[in-house]
Amino acid sequence: MAESFMQTQKRHASTAWRDLFQRPMGNLLTLMVLAVALSLPATFYLLAKNVVAVSAQWHSPAELNVFLTPDQSSQQGEALAKQLGEWPAIDSIEYISPDQGMASLKQQRGFNQAVSLLDNNPLPAVLVVVPDVTPADGEDATSLTARVEALSDKLSALAEVEEVRLDTDWLARLDAIKTLAITLAWLFSGLMLAAVVLLVGNTLRLQVLHHRARIQVMKMVGATDRFILRPYLYMGAWLGGLAAIVAWLLTGLNTWLMDGAVRQFAQLYDSPFTLSGLNWDESLLLLMGSILLGVLAALLATRRHLKEIEPV
Repeated sequence: MAESFMQTQKRHASTAWRDLFQRPMGNLLTLMVLAVALSLPATFYLLAKNVVAVSAQWHSPAELNVFLTPDQSSQQGEALAKQLGEWPAIDSIEYISPDQGMASLKQQRGFNQAVSLLDNNPLPAVLVVVPDVTPADGEDATSLTARVEALSDKLSALAEVEEVRLDTDWLARLDAIKTLAITLAWLFSGLMLAAVVLLVGNTLRLQVLHHRARIQVMKMVGATDRFILRPYLYMGAWLGGLAAIVAWLLTGLNTWLMDGAVRQFAQLYDSPFTLSGLNWDESLLLLMGSILLGVLAALLATRRHLKEIEPV
């Protein structure tokens, strides 16, 4: 009774799975090297992904610090804040009196003792202005920053304002870090994926040479190269799939190890940011991509060697 297509594929897949355990130690080492090679681009991808997430939160200056002149009273400062709050370019505004600024400074670590040595309060009244950075259609981060800089110049022209602080240099540095992270992610991904293809191809090439006698017998009874090739394609798929699972675990471990340091760093900027790992779509893409690479490497490495083996 002839086998169905699914039964044939199942038999070839089972044969490839059993062949993996004929050389358990060698295939285990190959599997671990593949997993490490896959986990490196996955980790770099996560770093680039999180850097992009950070830059998306701060794609333009988050706020402007508007320092009022010393002769402005609290009532005048609050009135000015109410007046500026009606500007369409301002999303929100908060008035901070000198006393409130001093109380906030005392709560910061290391400043309490230094502040107690002051005879009077030298802090000016401050308006914390949050600009409206809702992007219009086709507007990029550069245009948003230019819009905020125009608002800063407009506020600086007011008679009640002594100085406006707007720091955009760190945004340029953050954008440069984002570009570097994405470039490194692509570079290491290309190098490591090429290494995966070469490693799987070399492993299956040795497997073909190890089965040379069996392949000669199969060709002698009429088996085609395409028929003989199928178990090796499935072996490449098995190696790729298993390596992807181990790489997923290693990437999760890397994320967990780095998350503590990232949390501590983010707390210095009063940010609750935490590292985000691979989601289900990205995990599935890692699995499917690794299986595809394994099949491609098997196809490229074994097809030529099968043609060179002739029946006895």
